[in-house]
Amino acid sequence: MGNSRTRAMVDRLPGPTLWDHRRYIKAMLGKPYDALIELHRSYGPVCKFGVGGQQYVLLFGAEANQLLLTDSPRNPKFLSRDVLTLLIPVVGANAMVVSDGEDHRRRRALVRPAFTRKRIEGYVPTMVEEIHLMIGGWGSGRTVDAFADVRSCIRRIAIRSLFGDRLKEHTDEIGHELQTALNYINRSPFLRFDHDLPGTAYRRAMAARERVDRYVRAEIAKRRAEPNDQGDVLDALLESYFEGDQLADLEVRDQVISLIASGYDSSSSAAGWAVYALLKHPEVLRRVREEVEQVAGDEPLTAELIRGMRYVGWTVSETLRLYTPGVLTGRTTVEDFEFAGHLIPAGAKVLYSQYVTHRMPELWPDPLEFRPERWDEDAPDHHDPVPYSFVPFGGGYRKCIGYAFAELEMKVLIAELARRVDFDLATDFVPPTGVATMWPDGGVPVAVREVRPRVAVHD
Repeated sequence: MGNSRTRAMVDRLPGPTLWDHRRYIKAMLGKPYDALIELHRSYGPVCKFGVGGQQYVLLFGAEANQLLLTDSPRNPKFLSRDVLTLLIPVVGANAMVVSDGEDHRRRRALVRPAFTRKRIEGYVPTMVEEIHLMIGGWGSGRTVDAFADVRSCIRRIAIRSLFGDRLKEHTDEIGHELQTALNYINRSPFLRFDHDLPGTAYRRAMAARERVDRYVRAEIAKRRAEPNDQGDVLDALLESYFEGDQLADLEVRDQVISLIASGYDSSSSAAGWAVYALLKHPEVLRRVREEVEQVAGDEPLTAELIRGMRYVGWTVSETLRLYTPGVLTGRTTVEDFEFAGHLIPAGAKVLYSQYVTHRMPELWPDPLEFRPERWDEDAPDHHDPVPYSFVPFGGGYRKCIGYAFAELEMKVLIAELARRVDFDLATDFVPPTGVATMWPDGGVPVAVREVRPRVAVHD
């Protein structure tokens, strides 16, 4: 009876016909961006989508985001795990991101000490060192894939920040294995086959994840046997207590791998798009370069100097708005609820789209223009964004716990590139690809004209 009622309620929601689904599903298989915009334009803030066992209710706009993201952690109306199980081949079953209720509250509280402002800002020298290492490999007159190189750089930053230097020599192996799993979860749900059978992409993803597990488990065992605070995230996780409780080793393992994956997949995607946006808009790059010169001069970058670079911060915010790595994310409803005049039933898989929200003209004037100045609070025509119209890291009690780290990392990267490199796009346009994370399709090819010497660290 309940299933019949749920199906009838979903069937009454606006959405494409079965015939029209053919066109939309083809678009959703790897590049859902235009299809999502069109679904919102055609059906408004509520749209049912999908066939068979893959049926969803799409909720569009700031009000939808607020409804889902301000849910109560103690008496939730929406749960995350059912929808986010798609991430388990990478993050593991005990990761905070795929937890609900008391498990999520406890794990988040135990992870939080690893992301204090003081600890995050302590990683700036590591960020600067790895960015210089990347730039040092470019050389004048070369054409390089900036996305691939930025991705490797940010992976090294993530792993060193999590593990210190002990696993630094294994960053490429860890990155290669995680990439196999990330490629799998970035498929459309309509193309997934989550069954552990020989020869399947799912088995390859899970095997790759198991190889990463071995590195992490071995490092946890060493830290347990020889406690010695190295000032990294892993030590913070191992030492963290909340209400007399501590993370078990399996939980630590899954938090670490989850943080590596998100710390380099989402962050490097945003950073790759930042390089693209800077080179597509030379005036923005010029202003970034001028601000870095004005604020930092010939001093090595520090967290304090970065805080003084307002335009660099606006550029990061505008990149996260127009090129947000997250395309869709969602929840499962615990009970019936009403939104925009429609009744959505309990048990429905409800999705919201950061991509659509950040490009809605009713929320963002000239939404397709890359304009960092829109974030200048002192401008006479400035208007604060509508609440929950800017959600690159989600919001509420489930907001990405590493968002401050990611923003700082992007600011340091943009500032150092502007300071040291003269380069141009080697292509006219880079299209997006991916469902879980929006990657630059084919990379970001750039022609390097000049690489200037790095700023010396004073004794």
